[in-house]
Amino acid sequence: MTALPGTAAGDLEQRLLRFLAREEHDERRQLHDLRAMPIDQRVLEGECIAGARPDPAHCTGDRVVLVVEENLSKFRQGDAVTLSDGRNLAFGSAWTYVQYDDATRTLVLERDRFEPSGPLDPDATYCIDRRAIGTRGRLREVVRAGFAQERIRALLEGTLPVGVDGERLARARGALGSRGMLDAQVEHGAAAIAASSLSLVQGPPGTGKTRLLGEILAILCGAGCRIALCAFTHRAVDHALATVRKLAPEVPVFKLGERQDPELQARGIGLVSPKRASVLPAKGVLVGGTAFALARLPEGVQFHFTVFDEAGQLPIPHAIAGFLLSQRWLLFGDHKQLPPVVSAQHTDAEAAASIFQHLSARYPCPMLDVTWRMNEGVCAVVSELFYGGALRPHETARKRMLPFVPGGRFDEVLRPDRPVVLARVDHLQPGMRSPAEANLVADLVEELVRRHRIAPAEIAVIAPFRAQVRMIRSALQRKAIAGTEATVVDTVERIQGQERDVIVLSLAAGDPDALERRGAFFLTTNRLNVALSRARMKAVVVGSRSTFEALPGDVEGLRAAAVFRRLYRMLPQVDLTAVYGGVRERDEE
Repeated sequence: MTALPGTAAGDLEQRLLRFLAREEHDERRQLHDLRAMPIDQRVLEGECIAGARPDPAHCTGDRVVLVVEENLSKFRQGDAVTLSDGRNLAFGSAWTYVQYDDATRTLVLERDRFEPSGPLDPDATYCIDRRAIGTRGRLREVVRAGFAQERIRALLEGTLPVGVDGERLARARGALGSRGMLDAQVEHGAAAIAASSLSLVQGPPGTGKTRLLGEILAILCGAGCRIALCAFTHRAVDHALATVRKLAPEVPVFKLGERQDPELQARGIGLVSPKRASVLPAKGVLVGGTAFALARLPEGVQFHFTVFDEAGQLPIPHAIAGFLLSQRWLLFGDHKQLPPVVSAQHTDAEAAASIFQHLSARYPCPMLDVTWRMNEGVCAVVSELFYGGALRPHETARKRMLPFVPGGRFDEVLRPDRPVVLARVDHLQPGMRSPAEANLVADLVEELVRRHRIAPAEIAVIAPFRAQVRMIRSALQRKAIAGTEATVVDTVERIQGQERDVIVLSLAAGDPDALERRGAFFLTTNRLNVALSRARMKAVVVGSRSTFEALPGDVEGLRAAAVFRRLYRMLPQVDLTAVYGGVRERDEE
């Protein structure tokens, strides 16, 4: 990342406060605008789930299960939502989004204990909309408290001394070396354990970052350390806690919160309210939570380490909540994958960056360079485009090949010796969906399942726009392919952290002029990286030639467009325009 002028810590503090103020203002504006939209439009924007019906057999006073035919929302675990008729949102009840099961089409919500609300009508149909909870004010206090400490100021300024303790480094090498880790994992992990102040580890897709993090946490807790774990999402927190619980069943593991998750409870992970943190063991314990949960811990609560997972998605102000809890910080992430989710458009890119991107530009940041996920061909494309050619496949993954029965309609697309291929449908579609691409994607999935016997659950279809996701789902439903209800069809944000044998990426838009207007979203190398790197054996990119010809007017957009053009030149191409529609196809936005 190129440093911007005026990056002194005092100036950065004010820029972060302005970042939070802009985010809060924009969230309120968006919420006001959303509430003025019709229900169908809110659904299309990913900010509403319509047609939700309570399941009386699985509803309690504080927890409700709803049956939902389709969920294309951007909601994540922990988001504040309103349950209403969709028209009078001000009279809705306050809930928290817990989880959605795509296989059963069921959504779980928990009642907000701090907001009064009445019972649900079991015969009613509800809409779920986003609800503002005003957390930015607490983050402003966190930023001010962080910059009041000289050590944190120096950390963010890039002047904090970093190093390792030699004795601890030797012991850590021995501990990790006995756990079946690769040499690079042992070295980077041992350096993290022995860090005197800060350690960063970049983990590209499939490189075992979470496993290494889990082993490090188990070793530290086993040595009597008190560890705080921080991540942006509940899902990342839960996954890391579950990993440690599996690796070290004897270590006390807790999550900060107010209500116990049955799945975590079944794994032996305890629950503790941030206000009651004094009941936690004084040593040898792991306590995980989101930045907001950590920020609610009483003043004076301290840990030996704060460990950050998925730090590439964690904004700087959120990370400061974790920095305040200890004097040593370990960050695991990958700034080449999805960045933080922000609401507003920010001219100050540095203030809106993730903590991992910010610190990796200022301190040593070794990278795990062996992936257990991608075969040789998929890895070669991802490595060349995003990691400077440094990423390589593990021997167990290198020669993976897609099962293939020749003689089908799409042999040239699905040939195993073409691990990443471009299936072209040259159109000038200016909107957020392409019927031609949707039909081609459905036909490809049909041939993968029926001819090549790929399990539907091992296929994922990704599109940048929810409108295209809906169109592809409809095209697949018309095919009536047995088992494809298990095929993930979603946006790239919903599939990060997952992997499949086959990935089909539909780019949808094809008009260069329209792409130049929305290039900041569409032409994003991080999203492209996540999409391609989900594949173990095969990635099929479906798109128009003109998609790769866009030239956005901003510098970052031009850099991203250059990566797309490199991809276009790298991939073998199969032109299916004559079968699925030509350049005249248009569908107004």
